[in-house]
Amino acid sequence: MPLNSTTIFFSNGSWDYKMHILLKSSYIFDTERKTTFAGFILIEGTRIKDVGPLDATPTNLPAETTIIDCHDQMIIPGFIDAHIHFYLSALLHAGHLTHVTGTTEEAVAQQVPQIPVTHGWKIGIGWFSSDFGQQVYPTKATIDHYCDEVPVMLISGDAHSIWLNSKGMETLEITTDSVPTGISGEALMEDGELTGCFLEAVAINYLAEVLQSFQANSHSTYLSYMKQLNRYGITTIGDVALTGESWDDLIYPELYQKVAEKATLRAVFYPAMRTEIEHLTDIYQNYRSEKVQMGGVKQFFDGVTSTHTALLKSEYETPYFTGDIGMPLIAIEKMRQLIFLANQQDWPMRIHTIGDQAIHQALSFFNESHARSPLSAGKNNTLEHLEVMDPADLSLVAQDNLVLSVQPSHLLVGYETLDEEVGPQRASQMFPFQSFLAHDAVVAFGTDSPVVIDVSPLDSIYYAVARKEKNGSPVEGLMPSEVMNVADALVAHTADAARALSRQDIGLIKVGQLADLCILSKNILPLSEKELLEVEVTATIFNGAFVYQKD
Repeated sequence: MPLNSTTIFFSNGSWDYKMHILLKSSYIFDTERKTTFAGFILIEGTRIKDVGPLDATPTNLPAETTIIDCHDQMIIPGFIDAHIHFYLSALLHAGHLTHVTGTTEEAVAQQVPQIPVTHGWKIGIGWFSSDFGQQVYPTKATIDHYCDEVPVMLISGDAHSIWLNSKGMETLEITTDSVPTGISGEALMEDGELTGCFLEAVAINYLAEVLQSFQANSHSTYLSYMKQLNRYGITTIGDVALTGESWDDLIYPELYQKVAEKATLRAVFYPAMRTEIEHLTDIYQNYRSEKVQMGGVKQFFDGVTSTHTALLKSEYETPYFTGDIGMPLIAIEKMRQLIFLANQQDWPMRIHTIGDQAIHQALSFFNESHARSPLSAGKNNTLEHLEVMDPADLSLVAQDNLVLSVQPSHLLVGYETLDEEVGPQRASQMFPFQSFLAHDAVVAFGTDSPVVIDVSPLDSIYYAVARKEKNGSPVEGLMPSEVMNVADALVAHTADAARALSRQDIGLIKVGQLADLCILSKNILPLSEKELLEVEVTATIFNGAFVYQKD
């Protein structure tokens, strides 16, 4: 059913803030009670002016008020993607990066000739080494067979590795002597020669160098991708560093600032936490607006299970060597001190943790830091991902000023190889979203784009509720005891995602909140898994203005 109004005002970010909008609906979502009510929302300028039941709808309204009856469509707070890598995602959306995938090294390399050349490079993203087998890494020779005259960089699907051809290595002047030292990661070697595959911070070092030239066209790239996210109902993102150690963390606040006037979503960004904080202090002080602000800092405790860089409590199921438990990307004591230093500045700290040992250590350090230097009210540290979770540590998740930031779509990324990677017992306990809630944790949702591609918040809610692919596989669901209900999943992508970003002015439909709203085609609370897939975003309101309406 279309929105019933004589006039719908669209915006590219600019707006006549004297305008008033009155929205009415049979289903307005209350994030605190986790239910709906029939009522109205009055927007004045950029803020929510009034909220109430239908029988209290104001009648003495300014003449310029636009009245919109949404009928049975559901009004929710604007979706918040709490964890995204915006720069990479925007480049992918613009076609500067090309999605590649395959179950063999050869199958991925065969796609290289079809990748367009942009800024002198062919760049793809999406392959996983675990799809090729355990401890099987691709080599430059395979790409060279299909493309040896143009530099090629293929970014892994988890964005923790890159794969170059010989021309790419030549262009970057990579030799055994030039590989950066003093940071985590590795330049893989075979018979004393670089293979063309690079891991973790070493990989991001080269990735950032290749992508530097793309910043010149960022204005249109950023605004276009923002519009795409508006179609998903997203009004705020948490843009997190892609590395904690490389010279460039792919967080560019100045690019957001250049488009701030026309921006159609809010960006809360998290650069890498460093021991030298003078530059970070300047950034924090200079970016405090409602649209663009530094929310805190980010670090990486470990890597990913697919390359055995996630830090586990005990040996991997198919160890690469005796005692293979992965690795901390940063020395454990250094991570502890970085957390303390960040919280002493009143900066929330977000930490990438995949393995159960990394999760355990980070939870313990956050608890210790809260006792020493508690964050201000409304600010929260977050743990990111929490994939290989030891049930023994669930008692640690309900901490003051802590949010667990997870990505339901990750459930379906390479789930067929989890038993082989971490073993059946650990695999059966992964992604325990419902257990987090049962232990009184605050859970926030994000997508981690472009680790997953074109995943919307409605998709995330489906994955959390069904724990299946959209085709219904596997039939029994993945770790089915951990399914969430729709209301909890919706809160995780709105109110509690706002808590992950330490924002108190978004995520709720409440007087005084910024007027960021999403309108869905129907009330999703009573829907079945299959019915959830039929729901659409019909409109998105950002800063009091319509930035998207479905045709």
